[in-house]
Amino acid sequence: MVSKTRPDLYDYFLAGFAGIEGVEVILDRRFGGDNASPGAPHGVHGERRAGSDVYDQMESRGFVIMRVPSP
Repeated sequence: MVSKTRPDLYDYFLAGFAGIEGVEVILDRRFGGDNASPGAPHGVHGERRAGSDVYDQMESRGFVIMRVPSP
């Protein structure tokens, strides 16, 4: 998952992981940040499914690598 503030990383990862089965590059679509509308929540706890440490890492590095369990 790539921070929406880092479109350069998003494009880089899309190209780098293209064609690799089981890898999906996702752009963070949560509310908040520079593109938020006035009054939009930043980091709403109900949206933090993976835990705050994952989102803290994404904010500091611009991306985070996550393993999603198979269904």
